[in-house]
Amino acid sequence: MTTQADTMVSTDDVGSGDRIRVVLVDDRRDRRAVMRQVFEHSGVDATVVAEADSGADAVALVQQHDAQVAVVELAMPVADGMAMVAELRRRLPDLTIVVMSFATDATIKAQALAEGADAYLVKPVSAREVIAAIPSPPPVDNAG
Repeated sequence: MTTQADTMVSTDDVGSGDRIRVVLVDDRRDRRAVMRQVFEHSGVDATVVAEADSGADAVALVQQHDAQVAVVELAMPVADGMAMVAELRRRLPDLTIVVMSFATDATIKAQALAEGADAYLVKPVSAREVIAAIPSPPPVDNAG
């Protein structure tokens, strides 16, 4: 069951400008906190705009915040991570979906990619791996 404390909508999206908007999805708050730190201290031009502890919340938050990237854990007790990836892809074809999982099975990786993930990272992941999976923001056109 999702609680107010577990599904947190961040205020970091206020004033984020052209930064890439990221939603973190993991049932464990401590893992989301680590990923938030990666984005806050890596120098990448992205900001975490929301966090979710379930797939159902993730889809709603990605849409609500017009997120460009979802960083998601496949294994969650309440939601089927593969179904969440497929639903995100179905609803948001331009969303970058980065899956992180402890599963090293090539079949699981292939399935996640087939469902619509853009990248599959095996945990533990380094900040460098996560940042490499995030697209660069589009250049700002100042000519106009």
